[in-house]
Amino acid sequence: MYIYLDESYNLKDRSKKQFVSINGFMVLDERSLFKRWKNYRQPFLSKNIRIHANNKIFDKLRIKALKMIGRPDLTLLSSFQILQEISFKKNSVYFYKGKLNFDKIYFDLAIKLFQELNLEEYRNVKIIIDSRKHKGGILGKKNFEQKIKDFFQAQYKQANFQFKMQPSSTDVLLELADFISNIFYRAYIKDDKQFFENLRFKIIQIKNPLK
Repeated sequence: MYIYLDESYNLKDRSKKQFVSINGFMVLDERSLFKRWKNYRQPFLSKNIRIHANNKIFDKLRIKALKMIGRPDLTLLSSFQILQEISFKKNSVYFYKGKLNFDKIYFDLAIKLFQELNLEEYRNVKIIIDSRKHKGGILGKKNFEQKIKDFFQAQYKQANFQFKMQPSSTDVLLELADFISNIFYRAYIKDDKQFFENLRFKIIQIKNPLK
């Protein structure tokens, strides 16, 4: 099993829903998926501009990503948390001195998602997450990686797990996860319930698991 994930969030715009989400997909046959997405992205390649879902230049490629979502071999994933739903207490692990502990929220959302995937059914699992900046820099990133690995070793002792964090620019399928995460971001920010209702048989979605 192959799992590709990317994050999306709104922390600044208070006029809209503030949230953190981790989104992506899981697939058994990544080769077929790789070939199709590679063909879709080929016309958009440029030496000067990196393909990224946030860039309006690639709006037409986002339409291609929507087509990919419809593939029967793809299971969509999303772990979503509205920040206002988290209890704001002095002893809350998600706030420190009045500031949001993003790394803790990110880690717990990822773990909540992994717990829902029934990964014990697979002998080999490879998980790739888009690399992001951590509060503790390189040390913070290594600490995050180690905690994820510790979780898998404790929960799934019989399976062979690989876990990597790398930039979406270095992996074609991680790039696809970036587009899917951006599509979900737009649906979450608009509170587009119908969008997710249409995906109900294709998505494993966790909403507001943190307290």
